[in-house]
Amino acid sequence: MAILTWNPAWETGIELIDHQHRQLLGQFESLLVAIHENRPEEQVPGLLAFLSEYVETHFSTEEDHMRATRYPGYLGHKAIHDDMRTQVAQLVEGYRADHSVMNEGVLVFLTDWLIGHIQEHDRQMANHLFLFSGRTPGTAP
Repeated sequence: MAILTWNPAWETGIELIDHQHRQLLGQFESLLVAIHENRPEEQVPGLLAFLSEYVETHFSTEEDHMRATRYPGYLGHKAIHDDMRTQVAQLVEGYRADHSVMNEGVLVFLTDWLIGHIQEHDRQMANHLFLFSGRTPGTAP
């Protein structure tokens, strides 16, 4: 059952970052499916552990690229990442304390946030990386 489908319009043109975005979206979808099929206990703990680790990996990748190219929007972009790190950590802790906090509404919010972040902030970052590197979309900066 597919709830979320990757849209090529969300691509930044940076292969590694786009791959990571697809992985994150796939994990959100797995969580939504587990909840929708009323079997969260089977998958949620492992998926949350993966998600919290992968969010850190992905954001660190982006932040490394931004620092290396002196992206002028770095501090604002990092602040957005830090907020999402906090939200994911709160989701994990909330689930440990009370499994009922994990519901479709929370995951829809996080998924919408991820897609909106990709379309606005990550696209701006990617444009800077391409300008800085002199490369075209689809190649690594």
